Amino acid sequence: MLLLGMSFSTTLQLLLPISLTISLLQLRGSYRYVNRSILREIIIFGLPAIGLALWLSTRWVPSLEILVGLLVLTFSVQDRLGFVRAALHRLLKFQRVYIIIMGLVHGVSNLGGSMLTALAFGKGLNRHVSRATIVAGYTLFAIIQLATLSLAGGGWQIDKLTEAGLMATGAITFWLTENYLFPKFDSKKYRTGLELLLLTTAILLLSSAF
Repeated sequence: MLLLGMSFSTTLQLLLPISLTISLLQLRGSYRYVNRSILREIIIFGLPAIGLALWLSTRWVPSLEILVGLLVLTFSVQDRLGFVRAALHRLLKFQRVYIIIMGLVHGVSNLGGSMLTALAFGKGLNRHVSRATIVAGYTLFAIIQLATLSLAGGGWQIDKLTEAGLMATGAITFWLTENYLFPKFDSKKYRTGLELLLLTTAILLLSSAF
């Protein structure tokens, strides 16, 4: 993953503090809704995979946009196509394997968040549980990524003032979303919105691969 010519690790240094700030703010009011079973498996199976893959990514960064894009696209249409829904239910019986793959993908490409969103969507969680579980996962992802980057060395490439400004912008964005957007979504609208988000993400990932 490259952003405006920056290296993968520098891009993570730019994005992760912002992501962690927003996630912690979201988690503060929703932690009681987190699906503990999924979170436990993320901790046991996903986080070690992220750390290992991120360390390896300092030597090799594979292109996974097509793989992740197709997977996310499949999840996005499960409510529309019965045979896809049945196939995904069979896939999620191997949830631990899925989470390990998600961790490896996230470590080398930072695209595992889409797979986590797809997992929550595929499990049919209600909007509060789905949102809280995704946020908790994002929080853990960011923490293990920051820890791995710190242990890997190489120094911090992003100006602290710039980082602080972006984190403040993230906090303001969260406040606006939390107070004016999320309350308008009931469970049906939330699931439809999540479906559209997954579909849009898949299209963008597949487009970027060509």
